[in-house]
Amino acid sequence: LREVSLFLGTGATAHQVVMAQTTRSRTDLLQRVLLFSFGPQLALLLVLAWWLRRSIGSDLCPLTTMQRALNQRDANDLSPVSVQANTRDVRQLASAVNALMTRIERGVRAQREFAGNVAHELRTPLAGIRALAAYGLSQTDPLVWRDQLQSVVASEARASHLVEQLLALALADETRDSLHLHSIDLHTLVRRVVLSALPRADAAGVDLGARGVDEAVRVTGDEGLIEGVLNNFLDNALRYGKPPAGEVPTITVELRANASRVSLLVIDNGPGMHGDGPLNMQQRWQRSNLGSDPYVKQGTGVGLGLAIVARYADLLGATLELSNSGDAISQTVGLCAGLHWDLSK
Repeated sequence: LREVSLFLGTGATAHQVVMAQTTRSRTDLLQRVLLFSFGPQLALLLVLAWWLRRSIGSDLCPLTTMQRALNQRDANDLSPVSVQANTRDVRQLASAVNALMTRIERGVRAQREFAGNVAHELRTPLAGIRALAAYGLSQTDPLVWRDQLQSVVASEARASHLVEQLLALALADETRDSLHLHSIDLHTLVRRVVLSALPRADAAGVDLGARGVDEAVRVTGDEGLIEGVLNNFLDNALRYGKPPAGEVPTITVELRANASRVSLLVIDNGPGMHGDGPLNMQQRWQRSNLGSDPYVKQGTGVGLGLAIVARYADLLGATLELSNSGDAISQTVGLCAGLHWDLSK
C-alpha cells in the first residue's frame, strides 16, 4: 500500500487528508494505459513506415532508371539521359551527368574531326611529296634533283602549316570548357608579335608597322588566343595582301581604344575582299580565290586561318570583323581584319 498524507489548517480546525492506493491497482492502471496507447502508436508507426518507404522509393526511382539506362547504353551513345525527377537533388544530379555527357561528346567529336581532317587533308601533300621524290630518284641530272628537292621542301612546308592549323583548331575545341580569361596588356603583346613578324615581312618585301601601341591598353582575354589571332591576321595579310605591281606592300597593326570599345586591327593595301568574301572566308577550307585579278596570286593557304580566328574570337568573347579599308573605286582597296572587345557589357 502506498499512502500520501496532507495536513491542512492549524489548531482546532486542523485536519488530515489521507489518500492510499495499493501497488497492484497502480500496476494494473499503468498496464491499461500502456495497452491503450500501444495500439495507436503501432498503427502510427506502420503508417509512417509505409509512407517513408513509398516516398523514398519514389525519389530513388529516377536514380534506378538512370542507372539502368546508363548500363544498357552503347559506348558511342553520348546523348543526354532523360530523367523525370521529383526532388531537386536528383534533378541537379541528372543535369550534371547530362552536362558531362555533352562535354565528352563535344571532345569526342572534336577528336574525330581532327583525325578525319588530318587523314583527308594530309593525304594530298604526302602523295605529292612521294611523287616528287620518286620522280627525282628516277632522274640522273643533279639540276632535276635540286628542283625536285625544292618542290619537296615547299610541299613539306604546306603540310606542316596544315598540321599547325589543325592543332590550333583542336586546341580551341579542347580549351572551351577550361579557358580562364584574365586581364592582359594588349599593347605589350602586340609589340612582341609585330617584332617577331618583322623578319618574315622584310624577307617578303613588306613594310610592316604598328600604331597605337605606345599607350597602355588592357583587355580581358587569353594571351595565347590573342597571339594566335594576330599571327593568323598577319599570315593572311602576307599571303594575300599583294597590291598592284609597282606599289610597295604595307601592313599596319593598329590598336584603337576608347571607354566602350577596344579594337585590334591589321590593315593591308591589297585587293581586299569582294561580295560575300568576308563571310565565306570565315568558313573552314575556304581559300582566297581572286585569280580574276591580274595582280593577285591564287591562294596558297589551307583555308583554316580565318576559321581559327573566328573560333578564337568566340572563345574570347570578342567580335571578328572583315571589311575593305580603302576606297572601293580605287584599284587598291585593302583589307581591314579586326578583333573588337565591347567594354560596355
